[in-house]
Amino acid sequence: MLTPLVVYLLVAAPQAAPDAKSLQVSEPQLVGTIDTGKLKGEPTQLAWSPDGSTFCLQTSERDEQAMIKNPRYFLLDQAAKPQPSSGAPDWAAEYWRWKADKSAPGADSFSIDVKREDKTATTTAAPMGGSLARGGATGDPNIGTTAEDVATRAIQMQRLQVITLTLRNEIVGEFVNQQFIPGYTFGWAPRGESVPMIAYRTTTGRLGIMDERGRKQEVNATRDVVLPAWSPDGSKIAFLQKTGKNKYSLSVVTLK
Repeated sequence: MLTPLVVYLLVAAPQAAPDAKSLQVSEPQLVGTIDTGKLKGEPTQLAWSPDGSTFCLQTSERDEQAMIKNPRYFLLDQAAKPQPSSGAPDWAAEYWRWKADKSAPGADSFSIDVKREDKTATTTAAPMGGSLARGGATGDPNIGTTAEDVATRAIQMQRLQVITLTLRNEIVGEFVNQQFIPGYTFGWAPRGESVPMIAYRTTTGRLGIMDERGRKQEVNATRDVVLPAWSPDGSKIAFLQKTGKNKYSLSVVTLK
């Protein structure tokens, strides 16, 4: 009599999809320092080449209305040595198209809300009582307020145009009286990641990472972050940090 053959199949348990909060983020590794005083303008775009070996940096100047003008392009190797380019390579334009889009690649529901509003702000903490608030003898705040005080107060009050970017109730960018540059304060992870993610400048100025479900973390060893940009394979995030007048550091963190 033949003994029945019993076959056991071992099925591997499915691995949990990675999320932004549990990602292991390395310490920032300095690639190099960029002197925009020599390049002219300020950084306004940063893109990776498809093989991850080269960056394309755009710098731009601003006019009196804080609108960008005169864009210039530079190619940077892994030593961050800028080489002038006559224009943006095709790969840089394509990278920036999805990197700076309103929605995550392949996930339209993971989308940034853009809000524009006008606000009134006081440029200094000038006393409301005019000359008397600076040492007058009477307690009546209306006596002693001169035409100069009124004019000064009018100058100190200004209208601000504020553009705020929010995603999953998190502010991922804010522009005050400046041209809104998509992708300046955020960058989507490339399409193909199991969980759509975004890298962004937090309200504290640090590098932040958030996924589609709103799970997030801040990278503490960062500050004054702009132009966060994921590598094409999704394993790294490059970003610039302002370190002084016309000085920026280009750094990279590795994700696991």
